Amino acid sequence: MHISELYHESKKHVISCEFFAPKTEEGLLNLYKVFNRLKQISPAFYSVTYGAGGGTAQPTMDIVCKIQDDFGITAMPHLTCVGHTAEYLSNYINDLKGRGIENILALRGDAPDGGKFNPIPGGLKYASEVVKLVDGFDHFSIGVAGHPEGHPESTSLEEDVQNLKNKLDAGADFVITQFYFDNQYFFDFVELARKIGIDKPIIPGIIPFVSAEHVMRFAKMNHTNIPEPLLAQMIDAGGDKKKSTKLGIRQAVGQCRELLDAGVPGIHFFTLNNSIPTINVIGQLNT
Repeated sequence: MHISELYHESKKHVISCEFFAPKTEEGLLNLYKVFNRLKQISPAFYSVTYGAGGGTAQPTMDIVCKIQDDFGITAMPHLTCVGHTAEYLSNYINDLKGRGIENILALRGDAPDGGKFNPIPGGLKYASEVVKLVDGFDHFSIGVAGHPEGHPESTSLEEDVQNLKNKLDAGADFVITQFYFDNQYFFDFVELARKIGIDKPIIPGIIPFVSAEHVMRFAKMNHTNIPEPLLAQMIDAGGDKKKSTKLGIRQAVGQCRELLDAGVPGIHFFTLNNSIPTINVIGQLNT
C-alpha cells in the first residue's frame, strides 16, 4: 500500500515506527521480537534506515521485505545517494520494486566521516535528484525528510524549506521530520511551508528515548536544540537507564498530546530498535 494514501484516507492518526538495520544476527533476531511487540499499537507502517555510505543497503532491503512478507505491515526503506552511482541506485530501486516494496524515503544522506558531502563520479548530489530517480519508476510513494530547526548545512530556515519544496516538486508525496524537543519549531516549520505553497502531509518525528546521554549526542550531531528544563533533567538522569526512559516517555507523551490536539495527520516514532518506550507513549495517549 502507498503510504501517501494512508495520510489522505485514514480516519485515525497514522502511527509509524522507524528502525535501523542491526549488524549482528542476534540484533536482527531481537529486532523481529520488537516488530511483534509493536503490533499491539497497530502501526500503519515501519521504516528502516539505510546506513552511512550505504553500509546496510542489502540488510535494509531484506528487513523491509520481511516486514511486509512475514509481519504483514507496510514497509519503507530509506535510500541515500552517498557513495553510490545513479546506476547502482537505479538497480537497487528496481530490485525493491521486484520484491514488492511500494514506498521509499528518499534522502541525500550524510558523509560517512561526518565531513562535507561530495558525490562520487556518476553519483547524485541532492535529495531532489534521488526523488526524481525514484519517481521515474512510476511505482513508489515517496517520502522525504524535513528539518524543523533547519538542516545544519542551510543558511536559514527559509532556504531549507525551499529545498523541501524542491523535493516535493520533484515527485515526493509526504514529509517526515527529524526529531526535535520543542513543538513550536514544528508549528513554525509547517506554517512557513504552507506559506510557500507546500500542501503535502508533514509528519512530526518524535524520539521517546531510553538513554539521555545517547540522545544528547544525537542532538549535538543534528544541531537539535534541547530546551533548558529538559536538558537539566537529561543531565540529572545521566547514565541511569530507568530514569532516562521515564523522562524520554514523559517528554514524548507531552509532545504527542500537543501535536495530536493541533491536528497532525500522524506521528513517526524513532524507536532506536526498542519497543517499550513507544508502546508506553501510545498507551498513555490512549488513556
